[in-house]
Amino acid sequence: MRPLGLIAFVLLTALAAWFAVANRNAVLFSFDATRPGAAGSSFEVPLFAVLLLGALIGMIVGALYMAAGQLRLRRALKAEQARAERLQRLLSEETLRSLPRP
Repeated sequence: MRPLGLIAFVLLTALAAWFAVANRNAVLFSFDATRPGAAGSSFEVPLFAVLLLGALIGMIVGALYMAAGQLRLRRALKAEQARAERLQRLLSEETLRSLPRP
């Protein structure tokens, strides 16, 4: 790992640890908006877990969105490369045909 990357990793880890300690109060997390606090659909978790999980889910969704865009671009690039190779072959064949024969 490069020194700058290591420094950034250490600083971000320290920041995440500080954030987790500062937000360790329990909050009620509920899946049912009509009955918050219902037995089967809610539970208490630390606030930092809810926030970090939300950030993680956001990063995963963003990564999937970017991967879909990359896939589209790679397909287009592959098609253009095949087209360029086909045109290069045609050009070389035309050049060979146009040369005078000895």
